[in-house]
Amino acid sequence: MMTNTLNRRAFLKSSSAMVAGGVAAGTLGFSSSAQSAEDDGTYDVIVVGSGFAGVTAARNASQAGLKVLHLEASSRLGGRCFTSHFAGHDIDLGGTWIGWGQPHVWAEKMRYQIPITESAAFSASQYVWYPEPGHRRGGSPDDYWKVMYEANEAYFAPAREALPRPYSPLFVPDDKGLDRLTAKEAIEQLDVSAEQKVLLNGFAAINGHSPTDTSSYLDQLRWIALAGFNQFFMWDNLGRFRFEGGTKSLLTKMHEDSKAEFKTGQPVKSVEQTDDHVQVTTVRNETYVGRKLILAVPLNVISTIEYTPAISNTKMEISRQRHTGSGVKLYARIKGKHPLMFGHGTQDMPLTFVWTEYDDEDSQILVGFGASPELLDTTDAVAVQEAVNQYLPDAEVIDFVSYDWNVDPYSLGTWCMYRPGWLTESFEELQQAEGNIHFATADIASGWRGFIDGAIESGALAAEQVAELLKEGASA
Repeated sequence: MMTNTLNRRAFLKSSSAMVAGGVAAGTLGFSSSAQSAEDDGTYDVIVVGSGFAGVTAARNASQAGLKVLHLEASSRLGGRCFTSHFAGHDIDLGGTWIGWGQPHVWAEKMRYQIPITESAAFSASQYVWYPEPGHRRGGSPDDYWKVMYEANEAYFAPAREALPRPYSPLFVPDDKGLDRLTAKEAIEQLDVSAEQKVLLNGFAAINGHSPTDTSSYLDQLRWIALAGFNQFFMWDNLGRFRFEGGTKSLLTKMHEDSKAEFKTGQPVKSVEQTDDHVQVTTVRNETYVGRKLILAVPLNVISTIEYTPAISNTKMEISRQRHTGSGVKLYARIKGKHPLMFGHGTQDMPLTFVWTEYDDEDSQILVGFGASPELLDTTDAVAVQEAVNQYLPDAEVIDFVSYDWNVDPYSLGTWCMYRPGWLTESFEELQQAEGNIHFATADIASGWRGFIDGAIESGALAAEQVAELLKEGASA
């Protein structure tokens, strides 16, 4: 048994090598019709970050005729989307699934004609769940959904009233204080069985990728609202469809359409702005000047940059606190043929969800999610084997791979869900520009926040706002 997992001590040493073997070869081997800065070295726009938000912003701004410099801290495209190769498949160690209920990413998929495929678990015949800690139950899909469907209906019941316009999450006041309520507290108040409360805590823990006492109940309700208040359609958008060849398939196409000048290995140290310019300084003490800056980095990373003048205390404090996304994601290859499976555990188990992602001739690849790295050391082969055996007692793990986004200095966490009070008290401020600095990240999207779709939404909006302001300035 072996592992390809990155650990904390090895991150800085190993990350570049892992990238070279996975994403970089497929994404950085092309030019992007780079535009040069004007003679005085000033760009119209500087975009920092090359996840889907940054790539969208750079493409759209450059196609609008602006001179754009696009900076990326690491040696690869993708941000928290990271396509690598494992056991004969292009797997995504970060963002993975999309759905046609996510309008921005689906429009890009149609624009570039990127083929999709389905997770094997959507044909699963074997379901495993834990109605209480240590008590394993197995059965058919119908057996599981008889319990879980009713539980979800109760959990999501306030969504239609609280979020009638899902892309305007503050459209109605939070009169019932749902944003101040944790997911755990909300579940405790439901009139459902003890078994259903255990399952709901597991589900909500993976939504927030953290224990259920850390995330806002109102923020959890967004997912069902965005899926038309239909829990099966919600699942279609959360974990059913993925790109053939991984997320790099779309990301590469979008980047190739950008006319921006693109530079990798450019971690930003500081940002200084005047009335009409922004100066970006990297850790290498290289400086770049632009009329506008689109900072397309994760929310948790914003506070690692120095700003002159200072940006709002709200942005800095929220960034320092970090959103809830801090759990683990793991792919494990198991030996032999097995029924396609879907597993749902308790939030205190090393892996709270496990399902068959790829079904091969002589093996399967499972994907699993846990609420906390404290519950599973993804570098420990024995721990991974034991975590898988909680769902499949006879399975033998041949190999596994993971990526610790919590120690990656350019992410500092996984997908975003808000802590109690953030949505109603800080969300609008998080979206606001700071002078010539505009923000673009999935973590501040109005719709599918924390998803690829939200990243594209945010990047496109920032590019549009910047282009309009520069146009107004030119005509003034």
